[in-house]
Parts: sequence; structure tokens; C-alpha cells
Amino acid sequence: MAGLHLLIFPNELLIMRRLSILPFLFITQLLPAQYYEAGSYLGISNYLGDLSEQRLVPEESGLLLGIYGKYNFSPYISVKTSLTKGQISGSDKNAKTQLNRQRNLNFRSNILELASTVELNISPYNIRDNKAGVPYIFAGLAVTNFNPQAQMRGTWYDLHPLQTEGKSYSRTTVALPFGLGLKFNLSYKVNFGFELGARKTFSDYLDDVSSYYPDIYSLRSYAPATAALSFRTPELTGEFGENPVGSSRGDTGNKDWYFFAGVNFSVNLTDKYGIDFDPEYAVFKEHLKKEKADKKNRVDKRHKKAKYQKKLRLKKKKNELQPVVKKRLK
Repeated sequence: MAGLHLLIFPNELLIMRRLSILPFLFITQLLPAQYYEAGSYLGISNYLGDLSEQRLVPEESGLLLGIYGKYNFSPYISVKTSLTKGQISGSDKNAKTQLNRQRNLNFRSNILELASTVELNISPYNIRDNKAGVPYIFAGLAVTNFNPQAQMRGTWYDLHPLQTEGKSYSRTTVALPFGLGLKFNLSYKVNFGFELGARKTFSDYLDDVSSYYPDIYSLRSYAPATAALSFRTPELTGEFGENPVGSSRGDTGNKDWYFFAGVNFSVNLTDKYGIDFDPEYAVFKEHLKKEKADKKNRVDKRHKKAKYQKKLRLKKKKNELQPVVKKRLK
């Protein structure tokens, strides 16, 4: 899908920034810091709403890309702030009911999400443990920006400014992300994992479909493009029929959802001492080097001692055998 240019207004960006630090302000009062982590992830995104009949449609899955930073407070608790861009879409062509297929609506949208989540590991996760895998669950808060478009006669139209249901709405919504995952430490520095998450939004307009048809007759006189993109049944039937004004275009009782699933890779930026990856603090690691050297010296001494003792035993045995050999020679 072609990329969409999303606009985030200054006040919305300010809200996103403030929300992103809330978990940190709370958790930092409870636990001492352990180490930082930075990574990226790749996967697929999907949507559940009016143009999917409130079900997931695999063929409408889109690409998902994201970056994140994580603060690991303990082997059990982490806080992650992420920026994710995904693509969602839906079409009445996939509908199971004839009524929805005749509605003949479609959309696509980029999703830009800024989220802060708290991760809870089911078992302790430590980069020194070399465990096969640790499952975790997560939940948090997100701010999401979207921009629904629809295709008509080979051209994509931004739907938000057209007000296809006769009303405006915000293209930014709060969402509640939650889900589960499985992570592995491939080495002391690198982590790998799988994650599946759902996002419950507080908007019913991710797909630009929510409530009732406006007065199509009236719209045709001064906004023909809006009328054509609002009521698209005539494209299938070949005739306009009755004015659908006031009849149901969507389901006002259900808010839209979207879903992310993918794989992630990350690098541990520090260990629990906070100095592993910063050359500026190399001086503080001299005691670690000395301990390592002392351990090597102790091992070398043991080896030398064992080798010397073995040599003594062989010499003693040889001396014990010499009288026997001399006696036989006589």
C-alpha cells in the first residue's frame, strides 16, 4: 500500500508526550533501575470494525514497523515506550451478508501509535540466565493517529474532510493496548521475541463508518464526491434508488479495534551496574578485570600444582620400580 502522510497537531503531540511518561513517573517511585533496552520490531497489523463485520479478515492485514525503548526495573517488571506505524484496511467485498456487500464501502488507513506499556514477566527474566524463553503480559495507554481513505475509480480520497456521514470527528484517539509475548536472550547483549497485542480505541471512525447516511440528494447538488463516497450501492446496482437518509450506515454500538503481531529484536544498553556499554565508566570496571585476572591466576596455579604433583607421583613410582628391576637383572 502507498504510504499516507499523517498530520499530528501540536496540542495532540503534547498530549502524546505527556501520556508516554506516566508509567515512568509511577514505577520509578517503587523500584530501583536495572538496565535499559532499545529495539525495533516488524510484523502485521489488522483491524476489527464496521467494514470487517466485527471480525478479523486475514487478507486485509498490513505491514507493521516500530521502534521502542525499555526500562527494566527488575527481573519481573519493565516499562516500554514505543512508536509504531501500521496499515489497516477493510472492504465490504469480504462481507458474509448480502446487505453489507451491497453497501460496497472500503477504506485503508495508516496507524501511527505512541504507547507506554508495563510488562509483567511470568517468570524472572535476566540477560545472564540464558533461559529458553520467558512469557509475559502487558497493558498500558496509547495515543493513535489515523487517516481513513477510500478508493473510487482508481483514485484514493481522504475521507475525513468530506464528512461522509454529515459530521466531523477527531483523527486522534486514545487506545488501550494489551497482550502477551515471549522473549529470549540470544546473548548477553541481544534479545529476541514474539508479541501479539490488541488495541481498544475510543473512536468508531478508524474506517470512516459509524452511524447513519446523510441526505444524499442534497449532497449531490453541492458535494458530489462526498455523496458518491458516502452512498456507494449504486455502483453495484446501476441505479440510485431511494434516498438512504437516516438509515443505518454503520454500528454506533461498537468502537473500532486494531491489532499488532510481530517479532522484535533489542540490544541491552547497560547491565545492572549501568556501565557496560559506556567507555566513560571503564575505570569503574577495573575491579571486574582484576577479579577475572585473579580467577585466571588461581586456575593456573591449580593446574601447575596438579601437574607438579602428577610429576612427583610418577617419579615416586619409578623409584619404587627400580629395585625390582635391578633384582631381576641379577
